[in-house]
Amino acid sequence: MGQRGRPGGGQESTAGRSRHIGAWVVTVLLLAVVGTGGYFVYRTLNGGIRPEDCTATGTDGQSVTISNDRMANAATIAAVARAKALPEQATIIALATAQQESKIRNLSGGDRDSIGLFQQRPSQGWGTADQIGDPVYASGKFFYALLNVRNWQTVGVGKAAQSVQRSADPSGESYAQWEQMATTLATSVDGKAGTALSCRYNDPKPAAETPGANGLTPRASALGTALVKQFSANGAGNAPQYSHSADGLTLRVAARQGTTDPRVLAAWAVASAENLDVDRVQYADQVWTRGSGKWQTTSKPIDGTVDVSVVKGG
Repeated sequence: MGQRGRPGGGQESTAGRSRHIGAWVVTVLLLAVVGTGGYFVYRTLNGGIRPEDCTATGTDGQSVTISNDRMANAATIAAVARAKALPEQATIIALATAQQESKIRNLSGGDRDSIGLFQQRPSQGWGTADQIGDPVYASGKFFYALLNVRNWQTVGVGKAAQSVQRSADPSGESYAQWEQMATTLATSVDGKAGTALSCRYNDPKPAAETPGANGLTPRASALGTALVKQFSANGAGNAPQYSHSADGLTLRVAARQGTTDPRVLAAWAVASAENLDVDRVQYADQVWTRGSGKWQTTSKPIDGTVDVSVVKGG
């Protein structure tokens, strides 16, 4: 009995030690996970890792916070409306429609053959799939249809949108429910007095670029192309004019009242910062930087231009 007991006791002791070691390993792993989670929470709260989003505040003080890609699309819609010299109500109707149809995202698909911001359908004559997938084209087509709606400026957001979209909701309430949100976004990306737009981005780490034959780095060149395309609505309006800095990183966009009002250009640049690698925006004595995500006052104001710099990289 004793001899059988000793081996048995030895096995029990070994199993016990294994259980203790296993428990110790699990404990260490849990502490590591908790510690890592705590570290990420700490960094989030202290700006190291933060949500990338934009907050628009309207003249009534109400705010809307949405993701960067959605705000960039909202700015594109507003820019196309500007290029076509349309009143703010057109932008509000378009944004309410896009919010209902796609959450202001440029979707690659949808119900049946629906595509894009407004879920327009090639089979219904809105254009080819490639065309509709271009937010500038899609916005232009929406506004063209809107202008053919009788009394579109006065019939209400929901009815105007429904007259364009011809959805399964004849009342138009599905679009009308987003009027407040659309108004806040429209007035903010339109740079209206009393509004505010702030966006936060994590710093990208792209490679450094050298200026090309046009004197611009590839990122700055892409920024210029987008600026001209959106604010001229593919040639429908007067294209913005700009020069550039010696290092090819900054566009100096000529600002004037109307289509290229400095507040409008600045809001567009901030809203588009993620897609177009914008690092810094300045007009007059107001400066926004990607690092802070906020507008601040500088002691070195500029006049006559909106300066938009892309990420340098390195």
